[in-house]
Amino acid sequence: MADASVLAASEQSLEDEFFNPLSAEMIADPYPVYRRLREQAPVYWHQQLGAWLLTRFTDCQAVLRDSERFAADFRRVGIPTPETLLSLQTLDPPAHTPLRHLGLGALRSLDVDALTAELLARAEADLAALAGRGEFDFVRDFTDSFTLTAMTSLLGVPGPAEDDTFHRLNADLDRSMDSGLDPDAEAAGIRARERFNALVESWLAHPPKHGVIAHLVEHEAEGGVSRDVLVNSVRAFFHAGFEVPSRFLSNAIAALLDHPDAFAALREGAPTGPAIEELIRFSGPVQALSRACTEDTSIGGKTVRRGEIVVALIGAANRDPAQFSDPDAIRVDRDPNPHLGFGRGSHSCLGSVIGRAEASAVMSAVVRHLPSLRRSGPAVPRPNATLRGLRSLPVAVN
Repeated sequence: MADASVLAASEQSLEDEFFNPLSAEMIADPYPVYRRLREQAPVYWHQQLGAWLLTRFTDCQAVLRDSERFAADFRRVGIPTPETLLSLQTLDPPAHTPLRHLGLGALRSLDVDALTAELLARAEADLAALAGRGEFDFVRDFTDSFTLTAMTSLLGVPGPAEDDTFHRLNADLDRSMDSGLDPDAEAAGIRARERFNALVESWLAHPPKHGVIAHLVEHEAEGGVSRDVLVNSVRAFFHAGFEVPSRFLSNAIAALLDHPDAFAALREGAPTGPAIEELIRFSGPVQALSRACTEDTSIGGKTVRRGEIVVALIGAANRDPAQFSDPDAIRVDRDPNPHLGFGRGSHSCLGSVIGRAEASAVMSAVVRHLPSLRRSGPAVPRPNATLRGLRSLPVAVN
């Protein structure tokens, strides 16, 4: 074990400016910064953010599992939360429980086998058509439209309109996720939430015959869930269900193109299931989850006071060498692989089954229709610290 004085001196050598998630360097590649934090100050008080940053797997997992001491609902420690932010993501048990049961019931009502077959057919048709063009942008020409159409189909609501409303609203919601780092982003997020909520209310007022919305309307009274919280939750579910898979797919394909041995293993028949889990670990989009400490406690020898914010850096935890051997390599057969890409505990990702089905469909279609896929230009990252992904990924096929 390192001497305490050595650790203290190492921690003092860090400056808050070192951890600047919106810097061009961290947007492009945050993992060297995560590694330095984990090695020098695994539980680090960031003065500018007013939060503790956690980079070790064990610490992050423990915080996410413990909803008694680490609250997703900041109101439990006296931090005001706007009404439009009260949702499945920001409520804790017991208020969270009936809402989660309602959401799980809606997803379980779906025919997952039929949905998987539909996703595969769509992915194969879209990618086969794009392969005929020779060059295309994997994000702009495929993942954004594929995941958006999948989400509207899942909900049972009309698909993307010509005016690109969904993309513009999601972009503003996306930017507001970093409002702790960029306060100017919050105003656009407030407007986007209001517009999106109006859209969700219209879906609930005139529900489709099938899909998640139909189930929610039919069963919402059973758990005593308020309509306002339900509207907020559908909005949050839509945003996550569109943006997270799109970013994961862009990250995953870029990672495979940068690691030709891993891509070759898939082309040669390696199972896609373990490969998808490894790609979620290696380059999953979700970088951080925040909780509020509800009582004085200790994390990694540091005293964390009631009311202080703790940020579990998921991207760092998933590259922790204490948990994953050779963490900076892609091993498509890694087993076990207990990554935190879908969270842990009562707030673990509600739609993980759907996300995995989308990823399986796309990976299978890429291997079948785009075996010679390669980069044809530099990727352009999205300027978002919380949800990492690409804005553009130019590719080509022979």
